[in-house]
Formats: sequence, C-alpha cells, structure tokens
Amino acid sequence: MQAKAKKLTLTSQITINGYEWHSSKPNGKTVLICHGYASYFYKFEQYIQPLLRQGFRVIGFDAPGHGKSEGKYINIPIYKDAIEQVMKSCGPIDHFIGHSLGGISIAMIAETIENPASHKFVLIAPATKTTTTFDNYFSMMRFSEAIKTAFFEEIGRQTHLPISYFEADRAIENYKGEVLWVHDQGDRVCPYKDLEKFKEKAPENIKFLITNELGHNKVYKTPEIVDKIVAFLSA
Repeated sequence: MQAKAKKLTLTSQITINGYEWHSSKPNGKTVLICHGYASYFYKFEQYIQPLLRQGFRVIGFDAPGHGKSEGKYINIPIYKDAIEQVMKSCGPIDHFIGHSLGGISIAMIAETIENPASHKFVLIAPATKTTTTFDNYFSMMRFSEAIKTAFFEEIGRQTHLPISYFEADRAIENYKGEVLWVHDQGDRVCPYKDLEKFKEKAPENIKFLITNELGHNKVYKTPEIVDKIVAFLSA
C-alpha cells in the first residue's frame, strides 16, 4: 500500500514528520509505532506489511530531534507529549509498539490511558530502571559525575519528579490492559537484570517474550519477533 506523508506541528511549534498506511481490508484498528533514541521510524519498516495484512492502519513519526522531524532535544516528557499530540491529531490509536526510549514513553502513556481494555502495548527493550540506562550512557560517553548530576537535576526542575518516576516497570505495573514486554538477556543498554525482579511479580496481563543473543536492537528487527508481536496485536 502507498504511504501517505503526514506532518504535525506540536504545541512547542516544532514540526514532526511521519507516514500513514491504510489496509485494503481494514479491521478498524490503528497501530502507532514509536522508535528509540538516535533512531527513526522507518527502521521499523518490516512491521508495516504484516500489520497491513492483518487489517491495521499503521502510523509512525520521527520523534522530535530525530530523522526528518524538527527539534534539537528529546527526553521522555518531550516524547510522551509528542505521542499524546499524535493521538489527538491522528487517533483514535488502539495499539502501541515502542522500542527503547519509545518503549518507556508509551509505558508512561499506558499509565493514564482511558479504556485500557481496548488497547494493547508492546514494550521492546524499554528502560526498566531509567537510572541504570542513564548510568550506562554517561559511562559510555565518558561524561563526568558533575554532568550526570546536573542532568538529573534538570529533569527534576522541568518535571518536578525524580528520575525514578520515569521507569517502565513503575509506569506499567497498574495498567490493566494487555502488554507484551520483549527483552533480550544480553541487552547492554537497558539491562535484563533490571527486569528480573519485576518479571517475577508482574500482573498476569503482562506477558514476557525473553530472547537471547539479540541485544538491544536486533531484538526488534528479527523476523520471528516481528511475527510474534503482530500475532499478539491481532489476537
């Protein structure tokens, strides 16, 4: 099916760019795909045709400051706000797929979404514990402790919330709809060990798909995983 280009000017006055596909045999449901940090929507192109074959309308945007979208900055509050504006402009959105930063951002959406029984969320390698993810990033970039502290303080100043608030397990724990959480045991960006305790006590509506040797990025690109995600959304 032919993609339809879409533009959306956010309340911050930056314009984000994306695409929309309609199925030839629509089932009346829409899936929104949210990519991760330092990525862009079209890295998820392998999801489009399988979802269309199941009748879904598919929408995806490059996040602020990514791909073809405007903006200089991205963080969880900025991404969450952009997703909420996409929901208002392009909705109704029924189901969500999010990887990494996109995953934690849609987990924050799930926490307050209306009619949770009518939605499904797929979290692929989200930041279970945001503090660990940022610690790993700052270490990789060899930033000083002073920079890390200043970053956490700035998040607190802007949101009036501690950094621990922005964690996938905390956000998704009270969501009552269906969730598929996909995570690789060898993920070095959002470590699997941060998920283990939550996985043991997670409510029954959260299903886990745990992989091995796929890391942080191959986990969403692998055809077998794509098939299982599409099957979950279609069931």
